[in-house]
Amino acid sequence: MMRILHVIGAMDRGGAETTVMNLYRAVDRAVVQFDFLVHEERACDFDEEIGDLGGRLYRVPRFTGVNLPRYARLCREVLGAHPEHRVVHGHIGSSAAVYLSEAKRAGRFAIAHSHAQFFLPGLAGLAFRAVSWPTRYVADYFFACSPEAGRDRFGRRVVEGDRFSVLNGGIDLGLYACGDSERQHAKRAFGVEGRPVFGHVGRLAPEKNHAFLLDVFARVREELPDAVLLLAGRGPLEDDLRAQVRALGLDGAVEFLGVREDVPEVLRALDVFLLPSVKEGLALAAVEAQAVGLPCVLSTGVPSLARITDRAIRMPLESGAAAWAQRAVELWRAVPQSGWTDCAADVRAAGFDVRQTAAWLTDFYRRAEESRRA
Repeated sequence: MMRILHVIGAMDRGGAETTVMNLYRAVDRAVVQFDFLVHEERACDFDEEIGDLGGRLYRVPRFTGVNLPRYARLCREVLGAHPEHRVVHGHIGSSAAVYLSEAKRAGRFAIAHSHAQFFLPGLAGLAFRAVSWPTRYVADYFFACSPEAGRDRFGRRVVEGDRFSVLNGGIDLGLYACGDSERQHAKRAFGVEGRPVFGHVGRLAPEKNHAFLLDVFARVREELPDAVLLLAGRGPLEDDLRAQVRALGLDGAVEFLGVREDVPEVLRALDVFLLPSVKEGLALAAVEAQAVGLPCVLSTGVPSLARITDRAIRMPLESGAAAWAQRAVELWRAVPQSGWTDCAADVRAAGFDVRQTAAWLTDFYRRAEESRRA
């Protein structure tokens, strides 16, 4: 059995961690096992499940730049203590050049994986680029969730070369089956029966652009006074967004659901999914929403790869909140009252069935291991 070391941040729900866990659940664990080098001392959302699935957790402190010698030494010690990890799959960009260099010195196959386009502004962004830039000269192979995410992190030359692949963030399509009865059950569960329901799933962070989303929803309410907005996720902007809800007079119309384990059920309760992100690596939530069959309004900051069905449209943020609201209302008015069908088949055909992705990745790991043995 192969054991693959994934280098990742806090194993909490959202972002790269959710994508990796989707893959971990889907792989044949008699053939390949995932272990995790985690940059967080506290217990995280997925820690217990990882143990239940047979994975191991190793911990190092977050990379700050000033702790470079200690950080490199700790990574080197983990690798030295676990020679069974012939492949190191890195998901953290800021320190990838460090831990992948240690992996290469230890004779391991080093993979760099980009899950996002670049977000950090100002000096923080310049610092990130400075420390992550050497990664493109260190890694043996490169993955990204979209061509845009690959170009942003690794450069055009890597993406157009023969050591790069887009690795689709797959989902378990069986969880997203949806018809009239499933929608009615979900709407009853969330107490939104008979109301126009708009929604969003994502971390409450600047790149997701929730402030714009709330402005859009305020205008939707001018047309549909009984509309409700469901927001699933947590993040650093929650207090600011709650204050904006009060300032816009949307108390009682916006529900902060927090982190959910039942995202498919949240999506089944919606009528229209809104994703006005400034930038996204891919936006797996958009894939999930389309699997359920939802009409979606996505920003052009969301890669075109994420638009799978003809029920989804992409709009520039420059169109403004009023235009977004008008389009969202138009999509709501077109929602069928009965005969709802999901779009799982379209999502599968687009390559986002996690079982297909897991099988491809397992084969890739096997070839990578063989190359290191050779």
